[in-house]
Amino acid sequence: MAVNNSLNLRSPAVKRLLQEARELQQDQSIDYVASPLEDNIFEWHFVIRGPDNTEFEGGRYHGRIIFPSEYPFKPPNLMLLTPNGRFELNKKICLSITGYHPEYWLPAWGVRTVLLGLIGFMTTKANGAIGGIDYTESERKNLAVKSRDWICSSCGVSNICSLPDKRDDVKQENDNSTKSSPSKETATDAATANTASIGTSIPQFSFKYEDKNENNDTENINSIRDTNLTTKITSSGFGIGNDDTKAGVIDETANIAITAASSSSSTIIQKSPNHLQSTPLPIPPPTPAQQPLQPRRPTYSSPLSLFFLDSLIMTLICVVIGLVAKKISS
Repeated sequence: MAVNNSLNLRSPAVKRLLQEARELQQDQSIDYVASPLEDNIFEWHFVIRGPDNTEFEGGRYHGRIIFPSEYPFKPPNLMLLTPNGRFELNKKICLSITGYHPEYWLPAWGVRTVLLGLIGFMTTKANGAIGGIDYTESERKNLAVKSRDWICSSCGVSNICSLPDKRDDVKQENDNSTKSSPSKETATDAATANTASIGTSIPQFSFKYEDKNENNDTENINSIRDTNLTTKITSSGFGIGNDDTKAGVIDETANIAITAASSSSSTIIQKSPNHLQSTPLPIPPPTPAQQPLQPRRPTYSSPLSLFFLDSLIMTLICVVIGLVAKKISS
């Protein structure tokens, strides 16, 4: 793959796409092949094989992958170019792995994940989704036969040349060599390796729906709490009987609490939705008697205020003395 010199190698999207292009060049998968355009790394062309034991078996389907500049943090868009009877042509497909549903996209997914997911979605029903169509089984079989010789106008290569049948021979040879191995341990290791590779390569698209049992469990918990609260209130004597009965029950409850405070702790059973859990919780001792109030200390004025007060008093004394002297002299 020739790298365009005009690419911004500092871009995370460009780095990721170049890495995936190198990995797919070394990938000898029998189900897909993909590579970017020479003049635009954000547009890839791919060819996928129709799933076995379906009406798409033997078909080769050519398409485009258009990546956003925020890839891999945003999903790409898919378009099929080969008539297939499942998806519309030259129109973006609405799937959980495309730009129509960015909330389901994971940055860990890549081109391989998208292609494997597209193969898996081919056998599903359209159900009115954007870009989806439902042809009959016979029509899809006829289109699968014709798709092998379909040629892309941009690539100039037929689908069967991009993803030839000779890869089937390679797969059969690998399977036969594994079956003819005399060592059971080697066969077991090979099977484990194949299972691991399949588990890591095939994407898992799962969606979590609201479980009605959770709501029922919540209602049961709330009813249990309400019942326990009612039992505690009833056993405490509130709301039943006359005043003497209430007082007697309250005194008895207080005595029980004081007696239990002498022990280290008590065990309270807490009911959870799944199991019962016993948690020891200490009971606090009764509150001590209230301490007597301490007398408040007198507050003293600042020296400046005392100075003004003394000056005012002396002034008043002088005025009084002057008035008295004037009256005597007259």
